[in-house]
Parts: sequence; C-alpha cells; structure tokens
Amino acid sequence: ARQQLTHADTLRGTYGAARDWWNVLKYDLHVKFNIPDSTISGYNVIQFKTLKKGDVMQIDLQEPMQIDSILVTSGVIKIPLRKEAISKNGNAYFISLANYRPQTTNYIIVYFHGKPTIARRPPWDGGLIWKKSADGSPWVSIACQGLGASVWYPCKDHQSDEPDSAEMHITVPDSLMCVGNGRYRGKINNGDGTATYDWAVTEPINNYNIIPYIGKYVHFNEVYKGEKGDLDMDYWVLEENLE
Repeated sequence: ARQQLTHADTLRGTYGAARDWWNVLKYDLHVKFNIPDSTISGYNVIQFKTLKKGDVMQIDLQEPMQIDSILVTSGVIKIPLRKEAISKNGNAYFISLANYRPQTTNYIIVYFHGKPTIARRPPWDGGLIWKKSADGSPWVSIACQGLGASVWYPCKDHQSDEPDSAEMHITVPDSLMCVGNGRYRGKINNGDGTATYDWAVTEPINNYNIIPYIGKYVHFNEVYKGEKGDLDMDYWVLEENLE
C-alpha cells in the first residue's frame, strides 16, 4: 500500500522560506556515544552563509531525539537563544533569529541528546546500529541515506544543500576506535574512560554520508605511486580481520 503523504513529509522535502535564505558551509559535530543505554548527546556548530534576508531558520532533528538549547553568535560572542524563539513542528524546529545581513557568514550551535531510532534492517531501514563484533566488542554505526541525517544530529536535512566541509569529534569508550570521514586528525584521552577521535573532510559531502564507525578497529597503511606523486593509503579494519 502507498504511504499517505504527511505534513512531516512536506516539512522534510520542501525547500521553503525557512531554508532558502541560507546555505550550509560546514557541520562541526561533537557527539558522545553512550553504548550501555544506546543514547547520544552533543552539539553541532552549523556554519552558514546568508543568501538573502531571512528571520526564521528550519533545523531538523527526528524524534525521539531532542534539541536542548541553541546559541547564536554575534562576532565572538555566543548568545543563548530564548526558548520562546524556538518552536517545534514534528521533526522540524523553527528558530526565530534577528535578521542577518545578506552574503555574510554566521554560526549557530545546537545542543541535543536522546535515544535515536534503531535501524531494524539496515541499510534499507535506517537508524542507529548497535551490534557486537565477533570478539564480543561493541560495534556501532548509522544507516541514514533514506531516513535522513537528522535521525541522529540536527541539520538542514535536505539533499540539495551539502556542507562544503565537515568535522566529527566523536567520544567513545577508550577501548574502542572511531573511524570517520576524510582524514584522521588525532585522539584525545579524556581521563574518564573515554577518548575523543577527530576526523575532517575538506570537500563537499552529503549530510547522510557523515558517519562514524565505532569498534575495535586497527590501522595499517601504504603509499601508492600515483601519476602525480605519492598517495597515502590508510586502512581501518576490525582487529579480528587484520590478518
């Protein structure tokens, strides 16, 4: 049976007045994965460029995930947005902002938490994947091309607007490794049994392709002699598959 088109579908698919005045430049994600209870929490720094005058911004985050608070920036100053400036309609949040001048670069910081939808049959049925590898270690990832990246982080969930770059700062138990998009920029031990892994991609990327892979990963590399110079090749595989 064909599914009935809903108002939520319209909000998700329409490129309307709360979306067309701004262009995403970068997502800078900071997310902690709490494996025992399948929850996540963190914030997304959304860098955007104003294309024309606009005063309401649509940010998408699918239930049961929740936006906790939003900071807007004025120069180097971060200002908490008043709760009455944020309204919710299903999976869409509408943020009332002071008018930004056209053709300027700005930031908002969106804090969020929750227990994301679990993928029942990935990749066709999207959501978070909480599994174990062959040695019994946790293995976590996400499948969201159809369902949308807003299943796990707040974003402009429309495929017409790719960020020009993205960073992920993913915090997990320090016995595990997080593999992400682009280049690995290092690890910070937090001293509390967790570690934060930093990854960055410097080219345009679909928001549903910004994906962490968390598990007992190990690394090896080689150099490929390319036509225009050396190309470094990095491989991340589960420890049990290294040989």
